[in-house]
Formats: sequence, C-alpha cells, structure tokens
Amino acid sequence: MASYFRQARNVELSLLYYLDTNLATDWAGTTVEKSFKQVYTKNISLPVVCIRLSDTNSVRKEVGNTTLEDRYLLIIDIFATSDGMRLDMADYIKGKLSAGWVHYSHSHASGDNTTLSRTANGRDTVTEWLTDARIDFTGDIDEKDKFRHNVSVRVRHSNA
Repeated sequence: MASYFRQARNVELSLLYYLDTNLATDWAGTTVEKSFKQVYTKNISLPVVCIRLSDTNSVRKEVGNTTLEDRYLLIIDIFATSDGMRLDMADYIKGKLSAGWVHYSHSHASGDNTTLSRTANGRDTVTEWLTDARIDFTGDIDEKDKFRHNVSVRVRHSNA
C-alpha cells in the first residue's frame, strides 16, 4: 500500500523538486537540501540551497464556511562561494519563483521511504515576498556562512 503525503509536505517537496531540477541545469554543481543539518555536513561543498517549510497560515475561505485556505511560508537559504554568486543566485531563484511551479502530490510505497512518486496536481504560486536579504554574521563563522542569503515567500496552492 502506498503512503501519501499531506498538503504542506507536498508544497515543500514540490518546491524542492522544482528548484533542484532547474538548478541542476542552470547552476551545475549546486546541492539542494531540506535541512541545515544536511547543509553543515562536511562532505557537502558550496554552493548549497536549503529549502524548508517554516509555517502555515490558515484562514477561512468565506464567512460561515469551515473550509480553510492555507498559505505556506517557505524559506530558501543560499550558501554561496562569493558575494557575486550570492546576488546572482538570489536573483535567479526569485525569477524562477515569480512564474510559479507545478504542484505534485507525492507518495512512496509502503516500506520504501527512499523512492518518491509524484503526480501533477495543480500549481503553487507566490502570494507575498517577505525576505530577500544578505545574512551577515560577526565573529568566527563557518566557511559556509560567509556568503549567505535568505529569500522567504508565502505560497498558495491551487488545483487549477
């Protein structure tokens, strides 16, 4: 029996897949990860893009209805090798996000949590741009943190 993922997880995985696919073509050698733990593993070299779902904001679609419309806060951290790369990658990612992307329903076979199956199921669209900023650290910092950038957006899923 297949194991299916819920909406929030599908939104996160759809963006991971979309950016991973595009970065593999346009920014060869870029690693896409889902957690900071994976980013700071010593065997991963720069550049790295970390994508994660931070929170979900739910509002009622209309008065008197129990149906909620969810907006997802997605955070994208860029770990670049130079200030120029940081700026270029941030601009590239913003351009990719502005067009929206295919939303997939993900699943995996029972007992096999390593292989994902995906089926197109609508689109995800940025509804609000929240952050597009360099992250500056002071003091003695990890090599991966020298040229950090953060892009955060609110995203809505639609079946259309």
